[in-house]
Amino acid sequence: MNTISKMFAGFTLLSGGALSIAGCASDAETNAPENPDPLSSAEGPSSGDPTARTDGPSFEVNAEQAPASLVQGVAVPGERCDDAKLGTNCQAYLPDIVKDPHGGPDDLLMVYRWSSAHMKKPSQLRMVRSRDGGATWQRATPFIVANYENLDYRDPCLTATRSGRLVLSYFVSDGTTGSLIQTQVKYRDADDAPFSSPVQVFSSTLPRPVASAKTIELSNGQMLIPLYGTPSGGGNQQSAIVASVDGGKTWDGRLPGRQKTIAASDQAYYQEPAIAEIEPGHVRAVIRVASGTGQTSAGAEQYDSYDGQYMATWKKEVSLGVAMHGPELFRIPGTNLIPYLWSQPNAATGPTNRPTLVSVRHTDVLWPSTPKHVLYNPGTTWDSGYPSTAALDGQHLVTALYDASRRALVVLRYNVSDVD
Repeated sequence: MNTISKMFAGFTLLSGGALSIAGCASDAETNAPENPDPLSSAEGPSSGDPTARTDGPSFEVNAEQAPASLVQGVAVPGERCDDAKLGTNCQAYLPDIVKDPHGGPDDLLMVYRWSSAHMKKPSQLRMVRSRDGGATWQRATPFIVANYENLDYRDPCLTATRSGRLVLSYFVSDGTTGSLIQTQVKYRDADDAPFSSPVQVFSSTLPRPVASAKTIELSNGQMLIPLYGTPSGGGNQQSAIVASVDGGKTWDGRLPGRQKTIAASDQAYYQEPAIAEIEPGHVRAVIRVASGTGQTSAGAEQYDSYDGQYMATWKKEVSLGVAMHGPELFRIPGTNLIPYLWSQPNAATGPTNRPTLVSVRHTDVLWPSTPKHVLYNPGTTWDSGYPSTAALDGQHLVTALYDASRRALVVLRYNVSDVD
């Protein structure tokens, strides 16, 4: 029996974090708000108005039960802080997972925020690794990958490029006030090597851009980082991408042709964009939408660029009809499958629960016809979720998320066929 087969046999589900179909929850979590939208009809290149709205999103979980084959485990439990500036009782938040570019088929790396509070508290970024497809986890080298004075390091993300480079992105805020400082990127080219010194990500329109989802490497060798933030002069938050043309070493949207705004409106706040290359020349973004002052969940929208340049034009293709926090999407290599994962609040404001859901799109199937599945339901807290997923192969997925009510970073292992 190979490692992957062993990995999905003989494990027992943990009792905590029961998986069921319940309400979902909204967010008071990132340093930015949420967004507005419903479900439109078709998809593909269109001239839809990015600000157009119909009815509001659903806050009910109209989804199938989690697959029985799903295996759940606590990868990082909470424990007493070992650094006084972090507080007293620490726990893991906002994990991100990636296949180790220098490892075997079952080797994974995971980075997470380590602190005693969800926000407005100093934090560290820590990295762990698994050599058995996510069943067990150990400290990576280096273990602490960001740590300085009174800073809060947030929303860390790892991307492995075709060259074997590992790119780490995150944003930094004041550890007391929560005020945004900047988004930074580091990289390394060898296993167990230290990361480079951080470089700042610059935007031509957003003075303090925030990155909350992975950078991606395109088939043409460019890298893109999805950003959002308040534009120069104020106004509602916008979503944009900035390109790197040197393998992720520098990111400067102020240079000609290096930045493109994906979504902006005086009627909505566009936050937490996640991007993926669907085909060469076709990049897709899923964006969380907020209304009011930016703190009211109002849905999620999908934007696509088909022009082959990845930067020139973006069009709204569909409003997804549900509230999404921390969305992610990616195409499973060698398949026509595009998993979407998100945390779904159970109310536009003041949510009390936020399950994590998954929907596996086929390239030839529209969003309304794609089944949704509940992967994890915390039951009684909005402070949970923000999933990150890696495909071990074309048949097995590993998803990491956090649950503040359990003070745990949870890893879920399951078959693609169970959520397809």
